[in-house]
Amino acid sequence: MLLAPAPATAAPHPPKPQRQVYAYITSLDGHVYPIDTRTNKVQGLGTTAVGGGPEQVAVTPDGASLYVTNAFKYVSAVNISKKSVTDIPFDKDELSPDLLYGEAIAPDGKHVYVAVQNPFDGDKVSVIDTATNQVSATIKTSRPDQVVINPGGKRLYVADSKGSLSVINTADNQVIATIRLNEAANAMAVTPDGRRLYVTGNSGTVSVVNLVKQKIVRTIPGAGTGGLTISPNGKRAYVVGVDNKIRQGKVSVINLTTDKVTKTIPIGDIPPDTGSGRYFRPAEVALTPDGKSAYVVGSYGNGTPQGTVFAINTATNAVTPITVGAGDTMGVAVGRL
Repeated sequence: MLLAPAPATAAPHPPKPQRQVYAYITSLDGHVYPIDTRTNKVQGLGTTAVGGGPEQVAVTPDGASLYVTNAFKYVSAVNISKKSVTDIPFDKDELSPDLLYGEAIAPDGKHVYVAVQNPFDGDKVSVIDTATNQVSATIKTSRPDQVVINPGGKRLYVADSKGSLSVINTADNQVIATIRLNEAANAMAVTPDGRRLYVTGNSGTVSVVNLVKQKIVRTIPGAGTGGLTISPNGKRAYVVGVDNKIRQGKVSVINLTTDKVTKTIPIGDIPPDTGSGRYFRPAEVALTPDGKSAYVVGSYGNGTPQGTVFAINTATNAVTPITVGAGDTMGVAVGRL
């Protein structure tokens, strides 16, 4: 009896390579430094200059480009693989410089929103088209400072320096609502479900804004005054600040189910006892996509520039210092490449 030939089977598809995760750090020495999050080693993009006073940094969703705000005049668009930089100016008049503050990238990667203050030509949120690296639209708003976009990309939230929060419809760039905050915002983050906004201010209290009801529904005292980020699963928030009693940097971990601080992680040197005041002041924090590592940037102040980043293992709270560049570290963003 003849056996029928076995049916042909398709060759298995090779597994897609996992894209590596990098933490991108801006330094006051005028460069961007990528950190390989597997090894916490600094990579080679630091040779790419992005102008004087780089501050905020954001990564496009595809991981291909960075957008870096500088203290004055322009945003630097960095093509990561080519290590090339395109400067996007806002104002060519030296007597009326634009001051750039917060920025946010749309979830589809098509637009970058940058808060711009100009005492002569008016305040605005500039919308950059990432396909052309040109300003494609302008949203008029008073004293914009911090900006964040919701996960669906339909709402942009702009906090001003007076303590108001503008809700902007990104379809037509129109302000559709205003929410009153308790104080001016230092940083903001939206939960993954898009329903809540967490806001820090100089008081050290984190305000919880219900974005459906468009009002503050809860406050969390003593968490921190600086940057904050929310874990990808929406269960925790990480807030940076300073413990003024012992003069030491800290990261507060907030349980977003209870909205309570569950732990505080010391950051930087042992608190000084000599009165020199040299201790690390955290400014911003970012998480890896798996939520397993956090990266904290900041400065030592008092004329002691030192490029330092602190990596935190979020499971063990172990802190690893990483030396980066020659200036204070200003901004941090995490992306896959």
